[in-house]
Parts: sequence; structure tokens; C-alpha cells
Amino acid sequence: MENFIEKIKISLKKNIKINSKEKISFFEQLSNLINSGIPLSNSLKIILYQTKNKNVSQMLTTIIENTNKGGNFETSMRLFPGSFNEFDFAIIEMGEITGKLGYSLETIKIKEEKNQELKSKIISALIYPSIIIFLATSMIIAFMLYVIPKIEKMYKDARVNLPSLTQYIIDISNFLQKNLILLIGLFLIVFVGIKIFKKSKKTKLYYDKWILYFPIFGKIIKKKILTLFSSTLGTLLENGIIINKSLTVCGNALENEYYKKEIEKIIEGVSLGKDLSTLMGIEMIKTKKENPFFPIELSSIVKIGEQTGNLSGLLVKIGIKFDKELDIVVKNIQTAIEPVVIIGVGLVIGTIILAIMLPFFNMVNVI
Repeated sequence: MENFIEKIKISLKKNIKINSKEKISFFEQLSNLINSGIPLSNSLKIILYQTKNKNVSQMLTTIIENTNKGGNFETSMRLFPGSFNEFDFAIIEMGEITGKLGYSLETIKIKEEKNQELKSKIISALIYPSIIIFLATSMIIAFMLYVIPKIEKMYKDARVNLPSLTQYIIDISNFLQKNLILLIGLFLIVFVGIKIFKKSKKTKLYYDKWILYFPIFGKIIKKKILTLFSSTLGTLLENGIIINKSLTVCGNALENEYYKKEIEKIIEGVSLGKDLSTLMGIEMIKTKKENPFFPIELSSIVKIGEQTGNLSGLLVKIGIKFDKELDIVVKNIQTAIEPVVIIGVGLVIGTIILAIMLPFFNMVNVI
């Protein structure tokens, strides 16, 4: 019975989650306290007394209890997989081994901030056009469902011959009125189907491969992956974590199954003693071809890093470079896509208005 209760407690602990903002705040406070010379246990208690967040409070209580029983900080953090990841665990573990836990916690805080900035850039590239398309589509559907039927009745009562364009718009309106529930149901089925499709590792692999070649947005996603891979691998190596483990953590950090599978192959090759640069396709430069996963620029930097013994530093630097390039790509896409969306929406609305007005103009000409 006691074991059963303990299992329930562990399960409930795993469900405790803190968001990215809370995570950044936690690591920032903890690193500042430890770097000030305050022991870990006391630092955790100080944050516990100060916090007003229920989840953070429950999490800290559990971590303090676990460390008091002799568990180390890294294993205590692993009780909360919903809030922390393999990158966090690896950096904390190395910090405890080297006695530089404060520095390690600061590293995690900085990395989490950069990850959030990266997500914000992707969202900002998509959000404005998406809002315009959603509002315009909603307005057009409402117009088709409520305004067009009244106009159709008006022209029918007036016995006006309708031009082809007007009749076409009316036909679309009638179709929407008759099949709206069916279309909503179909949309929901497709939406749920995609969600289920992505949950399967095999089908997600095909989806993640396809999305990389999707016009415009595929370029953003690939640049994001390269930024995350380079900066994460560089940071892990900089903190003294061996290459195999660093690559494993990098693979887990990526959400793209297509890239994960390639990194698994690279880990196997590194385990056999092959150079990372070779596995990333540096030799392809001789054939003037490029690895579909990693550009020549990245594999060349890795090669130089291997030769000079400064692989971690160069990876961090190229991660910063990729991040700046992502900024430019996002801004360029925003600049290009916003007017295209606005013009497209304007043309659709303009066509509908023209279709409505054409019979009226014909009536005026007859008079």
C-alpha cells in the first residue's frame, strides 16, 4: 500500500510543470545565490520562501526533500521531466562534478532565453499574415452566408438577368449554406487527423521531412534547427560534456524527427571513431554537392574546430551567425508576404463586391 501511495506521489510530481518564464527566473535566482557563496540547499530554501507560484513551490519542496535525503541536484531535477530537459540535466550534472554549479545554471538560463527568442522570431514571421487571412476568411464567409442571400433575393424579385460572375458567387454562397456543418466537420477531421498523424514517430518523420521543403517556411524551420543545433552542441562541449552525450542531448532538443534520425547516424559514426565533420558531409565539397541536413559552411567550421581544438567556441559563434541570418530571413519574409496577403485578400473581396454590383449597373443601363 505504501509503495502504491509513493507511486501516485511520484506521478503527481511529474505532472508539475513550470513555463519558460518561470524556468528562466528560477535559474537566474539560483545562479545568483550560489555565485554569491550561498550553499545550494539554503539557496533553494530562499527561493521557496520568496515564491508565490504554487507549481514552483511544490517543485522546490520536492527537490529540497530529495537533496536532504542524499540525492544530488541533477537527479532531483529529473523528477520534473515536464519542466526540464536533457540539456538542463547534462549541464547541471557537469556543474556538480566540476564545482561550477552557479556558472552551469547561468548557462542554462542564457540558453533558455535564446530558445525563447528563437521561438518568438518564428511566431512573429507567421502571426501577422495568419491573423489577416483568418479575419478576411471569417469576413468573406459571413458575407457569403448572410449578405449574398439577401442580395440574391433582391435581384430575383427584380427579375434581373445575372452575369456569370454574380451567379458564380451566388452558387458558392448556396453551397456554403447547405454544407457549412459538413465543411466544419471535415475541417475538424483533417485537423485531428494531422494531430494523430504527427503523434506516430514514423508518420511524423515524413511530415518533418516534407515541412523542410515547404516553400518559404521550410527555410525558416531549417535555419532554426541549424541555430539550435550549433549553439546547443557548442554550449555542451564548452561545459566539458563528451561529444557522444552532447550529440544525444542535441538530438533530443530538436523537434524534427528527420534531423533526429540523421543525428543518431552521426552518433553511431562518432562512436566508431569517425570525425564529426566527415559525418556532417565535409567530403561532399569535393563533388560540389551539399549535405541536405548541414550546409558546407557548418561542416567546414566543424573541421576547423577539430583541427584547432576550438570546436565548442566555433560552434557557438556560428550559432550566433545563424541566429542573425534567421532574423534577416524572417524580416525579408514578413516584408514580402504581408503585401502579397493583403493584395490577395483585397482581390477576393474586390471580386465579390464587383459581382454584387454588376447586375445593378446593368439595371441602370437598361433604365
